[in-house]
Amino acid sequence: MYTIRQATINDASAVLDITRRAFEIYRQSLDSAAPVAALSETAEQVKADIKSGRVFVIAETPCHCERREAIPCKEKLLGTIRYELLSPDLAYIYRFGVDPEVANGGVGSDLLSYCIDRIKQEGCKAAALHTNSRYFKLARYYYGKDFFVHSTDNSMGYIRALFVKQFDHDTDADVSPAFNK
Repeated sequence: MYTIRQATINDASAVLDITRRAFEIYRQSLDSAAPVAALSETAEQVKADIKSGRVFVIAETPCHCERREAIPCKEKLLGTIRYELLSPDLAYIYRFGVDPEVANGGVGSDLLSYCIDRIKQEGCKAAALHTNSRYFKLARYYYGKDFFVHSTDNSMGYIRALFVKQFDHDTDADVSPAFNK
């Protein structure tokens, strides 16, 4: 059984661990020696993001008993995602990562869908994120989730694509606040 919920301060070390393991795979996909910021993130930075209220986790609860509330079961975090509002119309998704041991099983898709729903509830017209344009598997993943490449840049030492998901296809959201993320 999976649960998606807002991260708490108690989740910080697990969020940091998943982020590091997922982004190590991302780093290996780069055709560059450029540093990946997620790999140098500190526990304090994770806690600050958690305090924003826009960090979510997906967790597996091994227990399926009816008395879950009376007898808490130990959950295992499987993935994490964060976003920030860059403008009233635009949210920026970052540090989206899934435990490599469960990647490609739908956990990340469920977490991303949940995050997109939350962003829509905040009234945004679009969501944006950056990813390595040469990480073909990841680029195909975002295309499959109705994101499109808006632009690319080399500001981080590798070619990054700015992917955008518009919620209203008749109105283009201003995505310029995401250019420098």
